[in-house]
Amino acid sequence: MLLNKIINKLRGIYLDVYFNFNNKILFKDKYGLSYYLYKNTRPKDTFNIGVRTDDTTVLYAIEKILSSSNTTNSDSIHCFDVGSFIGVITLMMSKTLQKNKKEWKIHSFEPFQESFLRLQKNINLDAFNNNIILNNLAVSDTSGKKTLKAYPGTPGQNHIDVSTLQNNDNIYHENVKVITLRDYMYENKIKHINICKIDTEGSDELVIKGLYEYLKNKSINYFIFEYDNNLSYERIKHILSANDYTIYYMVRNENVIINSLEDYPINSKSLLNLIAVSSNEKVNFKKEFNLSY
Repeated sequence: MLLNKIINKLRGIYLDVYFNFNNKILFKDKYGLSYYLYKNTRPKDTFNIGVRTDDTTVLYAIEKILSSSNTTNSDSIHCFDVGSFIGVITLMMSKTLQKNKKEWKIHSFEPFQESFLRLQKNINLDAFNNNIILNNLAVSDTSGKKTLKAYPGTPGQNHIDVSTLQNNDNIYHENVKVITLRDYMYENKIKHINICKIDTEGSDELVIKGLYEYLKNKSINYFIFEYDNNLSYERIKHILSANDYTIYYMVRNENVIINSLEDYPINSKSLLNLIAVSSNEKVNFKKEFNLSY
């Protein structure tokens, strides 16, 4: 433990010096994914834990679902990464799907210009980048244009819902194009999504609502989204439950999925992500993750 603390401390000093002279550093994480890190993308934390994520259980779930027989037997596979940031989830999806001989595509959405340029650089490192479609778009429940509230120091917090936030000298606004997933699926002739991961810093509910009839038809097998707050969660739960989806809870960084919030381990980090499973996939999902109901 002491040796690890010393190593992390020395690495932190090195990174501080490195980023005084450099803009980015190439990192290969513990999953074998390669991507660039930047000074404002928490490089110290990433080197310490071995991957740029706030919850490794999301990566675990994506890899397990996309490797399952239900997915590999699909005629074609479409995965959506809404709020891609620098592309770690997209790269994990790609790494898993590269083993599949079926036709597959990943559709990534990142509205913030700086993050989108970084996303492009990271996806260009992937040998299968022709299978990845990058969209410099925000996603919501209506198409058009909206204002993005951007945080230069912490770009992972950028979001399009600005109504409840206070003005701040360190925040600036960026006008972005917005699309609904229904419109995107219709325009690109996509009838089915295997996994739709959503991380929009508070707008996940609007993304889901923007699916309209695709949601009612259960055209999306799985949603992975953030637990924002009780009110937002209850609204999302109501929408998904009304369309015959079951919600399960990811134990943060433990690679464990549980049936109910009451079962969440007291000693674990606070809940961050949920997974909603369509009725079409529920039996297979319970078997894959050893769940009772």
